[in-house]
Amino acid sequence: MMMNTKKYIYIFLSVFLLSGCGKEFLEKKRDSKQVIPKDIKDYQAMLDAYKVINQNGSANLGMVGGDEYSVTDAVMTTYKGFYPYEANGYIWAKEVFETKESTDWNNAYQRILYANLMLEVEKIKPSPAEQESWNNVKGGALFVRAFSYYQLAQLFCKPYDAATASSDLGVPLKMTYDVTEKVNRGTVAGVYKQILADLETAYPLVADQPINNFRPGKAAVAALLARTFLQMGNYERAGYYADQGLKYRAQLIDFRPMTIPALGELFISDYGVSNPEILFFVGNAIRPITPYVGFNADPELLALYDAGDIRLKAYFSETADKRKAFRASYGGLLLTFNGLTTAELWLMRAETRARAGQKQLALDDLNQLRKHRYIALGYQDVTAATADEALALIVKERRKEFVYRGIRWEDLRRFNKDPRFAKTIKHTSYGKDYELPPNDIRYVWPIPDNEIDLNGLQQNPR
Repeated sequence: MMMNTKKYIYIFLSVFLLSGCGKEFLEKKRDSKQVIPKDIKDYQAMLDAYKVINQNGSANLGMVGGDEYSVTDAVMTTYKGFYPYEANGYIWAKEVFETKESTDWNNAYQRILYANLMLEVEKIKPSPAEQESWNNVKGGALFVRAFSYYQLAQLFCKPYDAATASSDLGVPLKMTYDVTEKVNRGTVAGVYKQILADLETAYPLVADQPINNFRPGKAAVAALLARTFLQMGNYERAGYYADQGLKYRAQLIDFRPMTIPALGELFISDYGVSNPEILFFVGNAIRPITPYVGFNADPELLALYDAGDIRLKAYFSETADKRKAFRASYGGLLLTFNGLTTAELWLMRAETRARAGQKQLALDDLNQLRKHRYIALGYQDVTAATADEALALIVKERRKEFVYRGIRWEDLRRFNKDPRFAKTIKHTSYGKDYELPPNDIRYVWPIPDNEIDLNGLQQNPR
């Protein structure tokens, strides 16, 4: 939140527009001071700002604080000076940021700033020939804003609880591009209400099948709606939208014929272009505590992969220093992946069906994913005696499937409310053991120090 007038916002955005919006736009807008969006193509160019919209997700703190891996003291020592929030987040310390800014927070609000400016397209009355393009811009902007607030809520707000959401602290809801506007934190209920409103408005506007996975289509919007309703415990609506999403995109990667390299990345670094599972691509620039530096997969996680599960070999490789490194980011070597996929749609629908007592339908969805992840020889569909047993299998499958995407942190927060799935996380650093019990207040990260100082926001307790 760096500038204070509409003029300067336009100049700020022009730096992006002139560097990444395509030849046609460049030819029209040679003078950076004149880059002021005035037609639908200009607004679409902002929506296609890959480096802002698709390359800087907001899930790092969740990955740092989760239970998927450990890192050595040497890694902590090396990188603590550069990114203290990662070292501090790993042990859920009271002081996380040490006066440094949060990339998770900044990235999300930068996307929100862009989305709010893109929504100025509403001032343009489209011709019949322009209506589809206008719809795509408005729908895409609403989706980007909703996705950004969703990610912020998973880090800086308490998990959604219908009994307390109207009083639990939210995050500031910026609904205009006026960066001088002072906005308080509001409530969790208010944040989720806005997320749902944006997505439900976006759903009929976006394309059935977008031209690439950097733009949201109906399956992506439906997936985020389903994910949001899961967090709210509204399984009926979550199931409805997971089902809707699968009507538009359902293809899964078949791991069985894949060639698994002994070393190196499983997926090529093409930003997910060749990956048919990706509904909406969101990557994250490599952070210090990563598979490439210090990631050592949690033994409990590795033990979940039973005989025939290709993912054990595909997702992890042994390094020279005997670590089990993760090497299966859908972003390839360059980026971690925080986006939306068809696999998530299948498992969300499976979960909601199990919770509704529809055991066999839930197992059908679960097995649809599993048969794409297990060797064909000797493969058998998983079975369960009850819907509750099916649910337990689906929860286990989520952990195996969505490694190092930020989803595990979200699942820990919501599953902690259920004694069947609640878990205490344990990390060790410099010879000292640390624990994060279920429903602990440290499942809510502190608001960055600079935001407290500059905007007077109320801090989260630690």
